Amino acid sequence: RAINCGAIPATLIEAELFGFERGSFTGATRTHGGIVGQAHGGTLFLDEITEMPMDTQPPLLRFLETRSYFRVGGTRELSTDVRIVAATNRRPASAVKENRLREDLYYRLAAFPIELPPLRDRGDDVVELAELFLARLNDSAGTAKRFSAGSLDAARRHAWPGNVRELKHAVECAFILGDRLVDLTTALGFS
Repeated sequence: RAINCGAIPATLIEAELFGFERGSFTGATRTHGGIVGQAHGGTLFLDEITEMPMDTQPPLLRFLETRSYFRVGGTRELSTDVRIVAATNRRPASAVKENRLREDLYYRLAAFPIELPPLRDRGDDVVELAELFLARLNDSAGTAKRFSAGSLDAARRHAWPGNVRELKHAVECAFILGDRLVDLTTALGFS
């Protein structure tokens, strides 16, 4: 299971993570198990963890320390067996200094950190990813579009400040605009 921590309003994040009991708030017409419970036996991916508001981080910290939680409005303590993977586009230590991430939460999450260099520093990964995105688009649309001459060179030259998301968007944009050829030079503004 995955959750984008920056996409959920602060007032709902605890209910989304841990679930809620019927009647616990206006609109809670049924019991909801929450993403933590749904991920039991698997992996919970917390995307953009530094975008989670500071005041919503303590319940997550408690869960990480104890592997137990309460649903919003609940009185029964629940537990789950789940692996947690968190990601951010910021340097976590900087996010701590900027008061975007609790220091104790950072240390709880940093048991096995993996730092990925930006796409512009990963050699031909940009080409492989662009080809993967194009293949997926071709599969879903039943087409056989291919990159135009110069597209992959343009992809190699681009700085990709938005990393993989920017690349995926550029390929999708060029795919929509292209008839038989997908022209990344236009999508990237090189023409």
